[in-house]
Amino acid sequence: MWTICMNEFKQLFKSTKSILTIVIIFILSTFVSSLPFIAAHQEQWELANDPYSIGNELVISLFGFFLIFLLSHDILSREIHLKTIRFLVSKTTRLNIIIGKYLGLMLFWLSCIMTTYVLNMVISHRFLFSDALKILTFISVGISCALFLSMLFPTPQKSMFVGMLFSFLFPIVSMISVLSSERMIHWFQYMTPYYYARWSEPLTYVLMNTALTVILLIGTALLFQRRDV
Repeated sequence: MWTICMNEFKQLFKSTKSILTIVIIFILSTFVSSLPFIAAHQEQWELANDPYSIGNELVISLFGFFLIFLLSHDILSREIHLKTIRFLVSKTTRLNIIIGKYLGLMLFWLSCIMTTYVLNMVISHRFLFSDALKILTFISVGISCALFLSMLFPTPQKSMFVGMLFSFLFPIVSMISVLSSERMIHWFQYMTPYYYARWSEPLTYVLMNTALTVILLIGTALLFQRRDV
């Protein structure tokens, strides 16, 4: 499991993907934090009174799923398509493969987010750990979705198409469901991290995102158990 984790982390981190991810998040969050809208409504945010934290959370909320699927849409489908999954299955359990892949991606995103926060801290002279933890649990849900869809659609082409489409539509539909009072779509809000972001207690948000992550990982593991590789 740990070998899979570190291998996945190294593949992502040693490439230019890590640098590009950090640069994109940092530039976007810095730009967003400087917008007059943020300053005007700063006191209304549950986060804190730091515009950089607000910028980070807005950027990840809007573009997090897109970035995750852009980097990892084929995290499992690639292994299945190339038949390398057979080697992994012969060496460890299928559950360990899922957990190892998940931990590798989380370690990569932890590195990217912490680096971004350190860069923000140099400018703002503040580091808000609770906000970083909230962002990481949001990313955790995105990673779990990527794993689930990559197992559900076991070819890189299909997982890329469905994954990128999902990364665009999911935030939009989630936000509509949160803001809408229509019963046909209102129920969907309970299945998204966007609904729980409205809660003022950070611990509740973290716990609900953790619960969503566990449910998705269990679903991925069940699909994997039934798949003939």
